[in-house]
Amino acid sequence: MRLSQTDTTGDAVTVCLYLAIPEREETRREIAPWPRRLKSLIRATQDRAATVLSGRLHLDIHHYATAHVVYGNTNQGDIAIRKAIAQQLTTAFAPRPVRFLEVKWGELTDRVAMEINARCDLFVIAGGGYIFLKADGSPGHMLETVRELDKVRCPIFAYGIGLNRLMHEEVCALSDLPESTREKIRYLVERCEKISVRDTETARLFALNSRKPVAVAGDPALFYQPNTYPVPARAGGRAVIGVNLAAHGWRAFAVLKPLLPAIIAFLKNIQHDSELVYLQHHELERPVVEFLRAQGVQFKAVYGRSGDLWEGYAAADFVVCQMLHSAVFAACAGKPFFNIAYDRKNMAFCELLGLPDCCLPNSEAGLPALEERFSFLFHNREAFSVALSRRKKALRPVQTRFAALLAAEVPQPTASDVLDLQEDMVYLPEAGAIMPSMASVRPFDIRR
Repeated sequence: MRLSQTDTTGDAVTVCLYLAIPEREETRREIAPWPRRLKSLIRATQDRAATVLSGRLHLDIHHYATAHVVYGNTNQGDIAIRKAIAQQLTTAFAPRPVRFLEVKWGELTDRVAMEINARCDLFVIAGGGYIFLKADGSPGHMLETVRELDKVRCPIFAYGIGLNRLMHEEVCALSDLPESTREKIRYLVERCEKISVRDTETARLFALNSRKPVAVAGDPALFYQPNTYPVPARAGGRAVIGVNLAAHGWRAFAVLKPLLPAIIAFLKNIQHDSELVYLQHHELERPVVEFLRAQGVQFKAVYGRSGDLWEGYAAADFVVCQMLHSAVFAACAGKPFFNIAYDRKNMAFCELLGLPDCCLPNSEAGLPALEERFSFLFHNREAFSVALSRRKKALRPVQTRFAALLAAEVPQPTASDVLDLQEDMVYLPEAGAIMPSMASVRPFDIRR
């Protein structure tokens, strides 16, 4: 838990951010005991030798992480969510100063809860895949332990939360979840004063289990305002294409591995007419980048640190990616993208933007499909950029109003008008619940 001293004046608001990666976690490194690390070093060395000899990537995520001291705190998407929400709430409360108390998911102990109740005005579940459903519809860890929120006494808000469901397995329909899962979802809704979600699939999950309105505001990082970076000089005027692949855990790598032959062939084809840069969102992608280079994929640069990753997106004309937040970063930077989806959240993000053609399910990602979809998107990238800008403009007021609702929850020294979210809500008859209107965000089809 960390108190970020953004201001120390007496009328400052204190907000607890309950999130995936607190700021203090970004630099944390845990070195395993020597016997365990030695075992992992041996296995990682064996994997590296097998990769060189076979020409196929051999990678045990657990042993690589242990051997190379890669901790699960380098996901740049989760880091950006934290920064974006803090930025947006600071703006919403202005000119009143804000302090942030950061608590990592799963660390809401009795002692931590006592400090939150003593010091905080609001408790905010801060974005990300807070809701994970397994294939059979049973809840992941955060939803399974959701009743820990009973410990919190200040008003609770869910800010830009999302539903994660992997695409490489058959999954239970949202309308047919086990009653135990539905009960936990209903409890989450009851405990939250207001809820905003990152996409319509998450909104539907709530609509099927509650009549409380939720705001579909998009991923918080979609509206993050990073420092501006100068765009590097181009060589010969060739387009710069950013590349990102998902290897941030064993599940993501299990989806990536069978796709690698087609992806490598695809990247080697497009590098003839373009410059490739790699946009690294997690340290576990490093062995993948090394393997791509060994296979003849040429990257002019690799952007991997939190500070320079946005520079990479600024430099790109187009992005080919797997991770959701690579697509989110591209959209934030106003760059068209082609996402090879490994999770349903990727599809939901593109549907929210009204740009379903920007996403291809991993099950369809053979070489011909990759080349065909890329060609269509890349050659029409200017039109997609215009459509992307229009969708962001339609979504931004919902995010702004939701942040204003949170600010209005804490009495302020001077009265101010707060816009009402009711105009963003409509009745959803087929689900028997209320959810935000997407009337202003219709699908965009460049071929119409």
